[in-house]
Amino acid sequence: MATKLGEWAVNYLPEEGGRYTGKLAVTDEQVAFRSLYESSNKTIVKAIFLDVGSFAAAGGHSVYRYSNDDEARVELPVTEIAGVKANKKGLMKQAVLTMQGGEEFVFDYGMLSVKKIVAAIESVLNG
Repeated sequence: MATKLGEWAVNYLPEEGGRYTGKLAVTDEQVAFRSLYESSNKTIVKAIFLDVGSFAAAGGHSVYRYSNDDEARVELPVTEIAGVKANKKGLMKQAVLTMQGGEEFVFDYGMLSVKKIVAAIESVLNG
């Protein structure tokens, strides 16, 4: 069973645009985001999460993003995460995860510090 290292209410910012508000959970096996609600255009959001084929075709990685009628999820296996860094965009602070295939996942924590999020992810990467 996975050991949970922390959970935070954040916004997931897909590369294609849009914004999802939800919970980011870090365990010793994965970094997982579960949407509570979408906070952007529904058409864009559905297109982003239904286009899972692009991830399966990109480097043979697991499918990271998927959606059903109730929620959208992002699941990033620890074994496929290349690194994590803190980023600042204006006043907003972000945790940016880079996968081994080069894909980036941005989790925005507003004006709150992302140090604990980054430290939790680094702790599972460094084993």
